Amino acid sequence: MRILHLSHGTLPDWRIEKCALSASTKLGYEAIFAGLAPIVSHTRESSFSKIYKIDWTEGAKFGIPFYWHFVKKQLSIVLGESRPDIVHAHNIFAAKMISEFGIPFVFDDHEYTSVYVRGLTEQVKKNPYVSALETNSHLRSFKNAAWKVLLKNRSVGLWTKWERELLSLSKPTIVTTQKVAEDLRIRYDNRNTNADRIFIVPNLPMESEAQGFGNPIYHDRVSSVYAGADRFYSAGVYAHRDLDGLADIFINYDIGNLVMIGVNRPKSDSFSPPNIEFVEFLPRRCMYNEMFKHSIGLMAFRKHWSHPFKSPNKAYEYAHAGLFVMCTSSFSSVIESFKGNCGVFEDYAELAAQLEYYRDNPEDLYKKRIKSFDYAKKNLIWENYEDNIFRAYQLA
Repeated sequence: MRILHLSHGTLPDWRIEKCALSASTKLGYEAIFAGLAPIVSHTRESSFSKIYKIDWTEGAKFGIPFYWHFVKKQLSIVLGESRPDIVHAHNIFAAKMISEFGIPFVFDDHEYTSVYVRGLTEQVKKNPYVSALETNSHLRSFKNAAWKVLLKNRSVGLWTKWERELLSLSKPTIVTTQKVAEDLRIRYDNRNTNADRIFIVPNLPMESEAQGFGNPIYHDRVSSVYAGADRFYSAGVYAHRDLDGLADIFINYDIGNLVMIGVNRPKSDSFSPPNIEFVEFLPRRCMYNEMFKHSIGLMAFRKHWSHPFKSPNKAYEYAHAGLFVMCTSSFSSVIESFKGNCGVFEDYAELAAQLEYYRDNPEDLYKKRIKSFDYAKKNLIWENYEDNIFRAYQLA
């Protein structure tokens, strides 16, 4: 069987690659990719037998007919050449586009479009002239007020409408958390969405990713890690990724070092605390090697209404790298998945207090790291959920 993985984005995209690897290694399916030109330096090219480029224009994402048909024509050529049995559509744009071709497809709503759009609306209202343009890749080319009006008055309703239409087709739909699955069933059951066609595939590491480390190493002095593609102290950050004040607790309290992986250092030369280190973006194996040197992995965004719907890669990567995961209490889906094997805090004051405790009790922290590490190896792995992908393909 030939699976075309269709995305409006580019490679590397580890979730897409994991889907391709699962089907090719376990079932012998051929995987093809179509999307923006890939950044092959970090892509496992062997994941796909063929990679096609599709120029997804910004106008197409907003459903503007001229741009939409421009992309549709490109996809038509790709489909004619690749002749896939099934299309795995990895976002709302890809799913809506392929739905117009009459080809079996699976809708991977991993961003949960309704929540994504609500968050985007919130961000634009907060700072319509700077924040959204700086933080959202869909908007970077839109420089004038006309495009901002289009965003607020067209896309917000349009993308939610597309999601509703796709779900009404009762196509197999993949989501990342139980919370999202429950929400979809409640919201769209009256539109013939079948509960047995919604499949949960969290953003978990593959079993092979963190192999070769052995058990976590005991550390006398506690150090914490945050990994993510964020900008520190920026007015343009999304509300659900707000880290404002995190650095302050490390500056003001004796709670060890903080290492920020993949986070841009503040431009101000005056910001140079000795216990906060910024490390550039790292390929996956190098990222695990760096995280393995530390003790605690932070999911430290300030509380936000969208957190229960999120399945952040980093929480599970931390655990597989031997870190004790500490997260904001609003990440209920993450907390549930760890079954008591992670730390929870309400705000940064409580986080600072807990880090002080672990500073003074490294033995207790080490025991929790070992327990979490063992739990993650057995339970928090991609392979435990890949059958849901295969079942979705069977129903496409």
